[in-house]
Amino acid sequence: MIGWLITVLCILVEVQAQFGDGNANEFVDMMLKEVVESGTNSIAIEDEKFILIIDLLLFSPELQLEVRDGQFNGLNTLSRSSDAIVTYDESSGDPLFTISSSLLLSNVSMASRAQGKLKGFGFGLTMPNINLDVGVEGVDIASVIDLNIADLTALKPTVRTVEFKDVGHIDVDINGLSPEMDSFVSPITTLVANTVKRDLQGLVTPLIRTTLQSVIEKNAPTDLSQIFGR
Repeated sequence: MIGWLITVLCILVEVQAQFGDGNANEFVDMMLKEVVESGTNSIAIEDEKFILIIDLLLFSPELQLEVRDGQFNGLNTLSRSSDAIVTYDESSGDPLFTISSSLLLSNVSMASRAQGKLKGFGFGLTMPNINLDVGVEGVDIASVIDLNIADLTALKPTVRTVEFKDVGHIDVDINGLSPEMDSFVSPITTLVANTVKRDLQGLVTPLIRTTLQSVIEKNAPTDLSQIFGR
């Protein structure tokens, strides 16, 4: 027990001396490089139907919009956007290093097709097919990796969280909508921007978490020097 405590104290002193408050930038960068090279650059989005009420002053028709064949691209633009800060804590009962860092998806896009049906004029009207092309300026993500060092002979880093934090400007381009349907541009744009934010949080970040955990398990460090350096 005393020998283990001395080892941990030496590691803490070494981390503090080399990194100040402590960082694991090289380790996180290496793991993210493996994530990017895993081939996961896109994710398909399930087809979905929406109902929009369009305010046209004298009329408020209902637009039933079906969005299909959606796909996010640009997951291979993932990179670290802050220092990977290392902290140490024993409050859980086990000695635990925590690596916290901010990540950035710098060039994400979404493309899909859509078709709508209008009701409320006393008759139904089918809109022509339209294409939705979306560009996202940047997606900020927070990640936390835990490293329990109760057993220094079997280090197993665990991804605690990968969370959507913020998103930059979302540009929605609607192609194929006729000029007489300009009143539909704003509500469709708002709908698409909101669903993109939702899917970034509900689909993209969980995929990143799963892929990062898989990469860490395949490249599990055999000693702490592989995480903190020497």
